[in-house]
Amino acid sequence: MDSIQTHKLMNYMRGTYKVLENEWQKNARAIGLTQAEQHVMWIVYIEKEVTITRISEIGLWDVSTVMQVLKRLKNKAYVRLDKKSNDRRVSYVSLTEEGQEKIDASARYSYAVMKYLDEYRNQSQENAEFLDAMYQFQMDFNKHFHGHEFVKWVEKPKVPTT
Repeated sequence: MDSIQTHKLMNYMRGTYKVLENEWQKNARAIGLTQAEQHVMWIVYIEKEVTITRISEIGLWDVSTVMQVLKRLKNKAYVRLDKKSNDRRVSYVSLTEEGQEKIDASARYSYAVMKYLDEYRNQSQENAEFLDAMYQFQMDFNKHFHGHEFVKWVEKPKVPTT
């Protein structure tokens, strides 16, 4: 790939990410959270009880970043950190009732990106096949750069707790 094509690809990918990021930030702000706080809370919600290290692996952050976000969430009473009696070295994170309410509020938000993709998919069979291939590419890309465990976590069925 020549440098012009690389430049185009990087800019188109960045443009796509900015749309996703802006919507994610808008959703988080609407319920009084930062994007990172909301992301951590969804990881905790899906995992039910999770270690700080596991949050950092899934969220693609350093442990220190997760600790900073968790400190804010704990101060807001949205998460709790507990230690198991058999191993006091490891902290486990879970949602509080207030945290669950924030997740419920977050789940009601709709994303213009998803609406666009649904409309695009429904325009033709070719569009649907293209989006399916793009989805597979995203899985393969993330498996290559972030590992099988990351993709496995993203793909695992999410069962609501409420």
